[in-house]
Amino acid sequence: MAALANELPMLDTGHVYDATAYVFSAELQQPIQRTVGEQAFVDLPRKGGHRYERAEPFRLEGIVSHEGGYTQVAGFQGSDGLGAITLATSVLEGVNILDVLTADRVVAQITSEHAVGASVPSVSFLGTRFENLRIAGQKIEIDPQLDILGPKPKGDESYFNDGGVFSRIAHQYANIKRMTGLPQWASDQFNWDPAEAQSQNEMNCSLVNGVSGAPGKSYGHVIDIPFFGKIFLSELTVNRTPVNPGPRLEPATAEQYKYRFTLKMIRAELHGGGARGTIRCLYTDPNGTGHPWPPPPPDERKSGSKA
Repeated sequence: MAALANELPMLDTGHVYDATAYVFSAELQQPIQRTVGEQAFVDLPRKGGHRYERAEPFRLEGIVSHEGGYTQVAGFQGSDGLGAITLATSVLEGVNILDVLTADRVVAQITSEHAVGASVPSVSFLGTRFENLRIAGQKIEIDPQLDILGPKPKGDESYFNDGGVFSRIAHQYANIKRMTGLPQWASDQFNWDPAEAQSQNEMNCSLVNGVSGAPGKSYGHVIDIPFFGKIFLSELTVNRTPVNPGPRLEPATAEQYKYRFTLKMIRAELHGGGARGTIRCLYTDPNGTGHPWPPPPPDERKSGSKA
């Protein structure tokens, strides 16, 4: 895992790296009570570098299984010698939940880049995908929207002040709300309120606009299957947290934020006849603080789930 940590150049600009990833976790209540911790969990040191972890094949008593995968996180200097790049990848093969949901390969990948002097990073989801996703043997066609956040806002403006971002998320929610026969739980959950997003410093959306070919009922990125449960695909959460840069030679011209982009590729809420519980497949959350602050404290490995 740590053998490759020194292969990438380290920045000495004071940029603080932050990224984690894991491939699988579960909390089951029926037919067995079992908690499965974050498999192949990796955590990027504050100074950057590279971490890699292999996930071995896993099977839990016919309820859920996968054929293995890997995670990696990396933080390094841009090719132009400027800026800081953070990568988080999580890959899982041969996913099988109750012989209902299967996939040959699922990839979650986020790359963020902080330009020198910028607090807002540019973000890419290139590489993120489902390969041969099937439900009850039926091939599921995905309508992806990897550009849900669009290009980096101009002038180091926040994603939370970007009209294009709000418009795309609002359109995604509106598509769900206009679905025929929308159940009450979906109507309650999918309400887009820009003012609340700004005040709470949190935006929730998906890298999937919709699906076709699925049994049961589909609401945007959500599939509700009788006698199984609900499947949530490519859930993306964007958080911002004000940071205190400490003493400066000149006062800051704008409030600074630390951003976190959290992606969960599959979240299965099981409540049918086969099982009850929650299963998560593929989690990534690259982060980082732009601007050269004073050096951070010694790196400490984080513990516990961020899900």
